[in-house]
Amino acid sequence: MLYLPWLLAIPVVLLLLWQAWRRPARQRLPWRLLASALAGLSLVLLVFPPTYRQTLDPGTAILLTEGYAPDTLQALLQANKKATVYTYQATAADATPVADLYTLRQQHPALSTLHVLGQGLDATELAALQNIRLIPHLSALPAGITAVQWPEQTTLGEDVTVSGKYKTAAGTASTLYLQAAGQRQDSVKLSPGDSTYTFRLRYTPKLSGRFTYTLLAKSNTQTDTLGLVPVQVTPDKELGILLLAAAPSFEFKFLKNHLGQLQHRVALRATISKGMNQSEWLNMPQQNLSAITPKLLQGFDVVITEQEALQSMSAAERGALQRAVTDGGLGVLTVATAPAGSRATAFFTGFETRRLPQQPAHSTRALWASGVGTTAAAAPYTLLSSTTVTGLVRAEGSHLLAGARQAGWGKVALSFLPQTFNWQLEGKEELYASYWAGLLSAIAREEVTDKFWQRTAPQVPLPNKPVILTYTNYCLTGGTVPPAPTVSSLADSVHSSLPLAQDPMQPTQFSGTFWPRHSGWHQVHTAGAPPYFFYVQDAASWPFEGIYQRRQATQAFVAQQGIKPAAPALAHQQAPISPLWFFVLFVLSSGFLWLEEKF
Repeated sequence: MLYLPWLLAIPVVLLLLWQAWRRPARQRLPWRLLASALAGLSLVLLVFPPTYRQTLDPGTAILLTEGYAPDTLQALLQANKKATVYTYQATAADATPVADLYTLRQQHPALSTLHVLGQGLDATELAALQNIRLIPHLSALPAGITAVQWPEQTTLGEDVTVSGKYKTAAGTASTLYLQAAGQRQDSVKLSPGDSTYTFRLRYTPKLSGRFTYTLLAKSNTQTDTLGLVPVQVTPDKELGILLLAAAPSFEFKFLKNHLGQLQHRVALRATISKGMNQSEWLNMPQQNLSAITPKLLQGFDVVITEQEALQSMSAAERGALQRAVTDGGLGVLTVATAPAGSRATAFFTGFETRRLPQQPAHSTRALWASGVGTTAAAAPYTLLSSTTVTGLVRAEGSHLLAGARQAGWGKVALSFLPQTFNWQLEGKEELYASYWAGLLSAIAREEVTDKFWQRTAPQVPLPNKPVILTYTNYCLTGGTVPPAPTVSSLADSVHSSLPLAQDPMQPTQFSGTFWPRHSGWHQVHTAGAPPYFFYVQDAASWPFEGIYQRRQATQAFVAQQGIKPAAPALAHQQAPISPLWFFVLFVLSSGFLWLEEKF
C-alpha cells in the first residue's frame, strides 16, 4: 500500500506526457509537459494523500473548557507548538474532543502536564487528573452576577434582602429588579462600564409560606432572568413580651396595641406614682405584675423597659431580671434618652457612648434592616461600635442609635430612639412594624433546637448535581443511629431514601448526598425532627454559581499539587497532508492545458 500511489502515478503521468508530446504544435512544449506531469501527479495524490512525520509531546497537552479565550490559546500554542489540543464540553477547530477526563488519562498514559483554559473544572472532574501537573489559564469572569446571597428562611414581617455583586459590560447600563407577588418590588441602576457593583434589593413578604421571587436584569431593551430567589416565610413567632414603663406614655401604649394585633402575649406595667402601678394584658391571662420575680420572667421572651423604670426597681427585681438574661436567655431592651449614670443599671445600659453636638433631641434618618429607614427623633448620643456590640439601628453616617450585646445566654440592648409611635400617626405602619420586628428578632429568647437539617452545599442546588444535606441531633448517645431520612419533591409523591454517614469529628452530625432529578421544592424528613425544605433551581439559573465553583476547585487543586515538571518525551506520528494543496495544483495545471490548447 505504501508504493501504490507511485505505481499508479507513473502510467498516468506517462500517458499525459505522451499526449502532450504527440501534438503537432511545438510551441510551449516544455510548459505542456510540466503541466501534464503536475496534473497527473496531483490527481493521484488527491485519491491517495501522502503523510508526513509529525513530532509530538505526549507529556504536554492543552485542554479547552467552556469560555476559553482564543487569544490565550494562540499565545499558548506559540510557546508549546508540539502540544496536543483537546476540548472538554467546548467546541474549537483543530482540537480533539474528549468525552470524559478518565478516558483521556487511559488513552494518553504519558500525559504529565495539562494546560487548562476557560472556566476550569469542578471537583469531580479534577479527581481524574491526580498526579498530573495542572497549569490554569482561567478566563475573566463574564458580565452578570458574580455573587449573590439571600436568607433561606425569614419571619413574616421581616425584610427579605437579596444582595450580591454584578459585573456590567463595557458601554452598557443595567438595571436589576426584584420581582415578587407578580410585580417588580425594588430596583437598582448600575452605570455602564466594565466594573463590578455591589447591589442590595429588598422585599417585605405579606404572607407566610414558600415563595420563589425572581431577580431580573434589564440592559437596553432586553430583560433577562438571572435566577430565582426561594424563601420560606414562617409565621411570626408568638412571643411573650413584658413592657415596663416608668410612666404611662403614648410610646408604650401604641407598642402594646401593635404587638397585641400580631398575637403576641403582651403585659404592660406603667408606674403611676410611688407604690402604684397600672397593669394591662393582651392575649394572655392576668398575672401579678407588682413584683418582678424569676417565676414571672419565665413566661416572657423579651422585656422592653426604660432607664427610669430600671432605676425605680428594687435590687432584688434587678437581680432577678439579670439572672433571667444570663441564665435563662431573656432579651432586655432599654429605651433611653441619655446614658445611664447609675451603677445599679450598668448591666442593662452599660454601653460605651458619645454625645453628639445636637440639641437634647434632634431629627435624623434612622436606618435598619439593610437600608430600610425613616426620619426619627433621636437622643443626641451614639453608641460606640465594638466587637461585642451588634448594631441594630444606625443614623446616616456611622452613628449607632441602637445596639445589642450578648450577656450570658441572653442579650441586652440599648436604644436612643425614645419615640416611634409618631410613625403610625404619619401612616408609616409598615416601617413601624419592620422596626420592631427587627429589634424583637435580634434580642428575643432563642429556642433551643436539638434536631435540625441544613444544606451544606451548594448554595444553588441544580438538577443532576449533588446536594449535601447535614442532620444534627444533639440528643443522640454514643452508638445510636438516627432514623433513616427520606427526600421527596413536593411536585410528586416519589420518595428517595438518603443514606447518612457519621462525621468522625462530630458524632452528633450526619451527612448524605442527594441527586435531584428536576427543579422545584424538595423536602427532607426524618422522624422526630422538623422537615427541611430546599429549592432546586433550573439548570440555566445562576450560571455564575457553576463558574465560581469550577474556578475555586481548579485553583484549590493547583494550590495543593506538588508535582515537579518532567523532562519532555517526544513522540512521532504520521499526519496526512491536506488534499486541498493537490486540488489547487490539479485545477491550475489542467486549466493551463485547456487554455493552451485553445490558443
